[in-house]
Amino acid sequence: MTRYFHIGFWILAVLMVGCSPVKVYMEKNEMARPDAFQTFFVISEFYDAMAFNSPVLEENLQKRLTEGMEKFGYQLDSKKPDLIVRYNTLLTDRKKEINSAPMGPWGWGMNPWMWGNPWMMGPGMGGGFRVEKYDLGEVVVDFIDTRQDKVVMRISAVGEINKPDQRSRNLKASVDKILKEFARNISSRG
Repeated sequence: MTRYFHIGFWILAVLMVGCSPVKVYMEKNEMARPDAFQTFFVISEFYDAMAFNSPVLEENLQKRLTEGMEKFGYQLDSKKPDLIVRYNTLLTDRKKEINSAPMGPWGWGMNPWMWGNPWMMGPGMGGGFRVEKYDLGEVVVDFIDTRQDKVVMRISAVGEINKPDQRSRNLKASVDKILKEFARNISSRG
C-alpha cells in the first residue's frame, strides 16, 4: 500500500512541476562576456507604469530582481552601473473557446453511434463551446550594457491569469524563471 502511495505522489509531483502556468522565452542573447559586468541597477521601462497595474506588485518585482542579481554576485549601483536591468509588464485581455461536449467512455466526445445524428444532440448533450475570458500577463526584462548602450539580452515570461490573486504568483514565477534563464545563459558563456 505504501509503495502505491509513493508512486502516486511522485506522479502527481511531476505533473505539477511540468504544468507551470508561466513560459519563458529567450528573445535575444548577445552577451559576450558576462564577467565584464560587476554592478547593476533595476529600472522600469516606463516611468509612470506599474507592474500589472499594482504598486505592491511593482515593488515586489523590483525587489525580486534586485535580490536575484545580488545572488549572482552583482553589486547594486545607482550611480554608474555596468548593467541596467530594465523591465516592463503587459496585461492583455484575451478570450479562449472551451469545448463543453461531454466525453464518452472512449475519450472522443459523443458515442460513435451518435455522430452525425442531429436528433441525438438535444439539450444537455453538449456539442458546444463556451468562451472564457482571461488576462495574459507578460514580463519582459532587458539587460543593457551601459558601455555599449545596447540591449545584450532580452528574456520574457508569459502566463495566463484567471484570478486577481494569480497576478502575484505569476509575477513571482516569471521573475524566478527569468533569473534562472539568465543564470543558465551567463554560466554557459562565462
